[in-house]
Amino acid sequence: MQTRRLTLRKTERLYEKKAIDNLFEDSKQVNMPPLRLLWKMEEKTGASETRAAFSVPKRNFKRAVDRNLLKRRMREAHRKHKSLLNDVIKGNKQCNMMYIYMSRSIASYEEIESKLVLTLQRVIKELDVK
Repeated sequence: MQTRRLTLRKTERLYEKKAIDNLFEDSKQVNMPPLRLLWKMEEKTGASETRAAFSVPKRNFKRAVDRNLLKRRMREAHRKHKSLLNDVIKGNKQCNMMYIYMSRSIASYEEIESKLVLTLQRVIKELDVK
């Protein structure tokens, strides 16, 4: 029996400026407060099926400590549940995603995790329709 490693490697992170700009120009959105997910299916360029970026606006949280806490919570939730989406994506496709934290208050990890799972389920439902 083969087990999957629940890690978030560099190949699974969306960090290229061109790819992020492309995501903001032409992507689909899922709003599930306090999270907003921008996602787009593209041709596979790397080794992974999903690539994700995480953002917390400085406008909402002035202190870097708070922004980093929220990004860590989103990364951890994504790391644990990315297999939901990886199991659905087939062929030479790849899903580029950006999670944006939209609330002005710091949510608990449990709340962020539950909302992140709901956003992934909405993406999966839309992928199954196509």
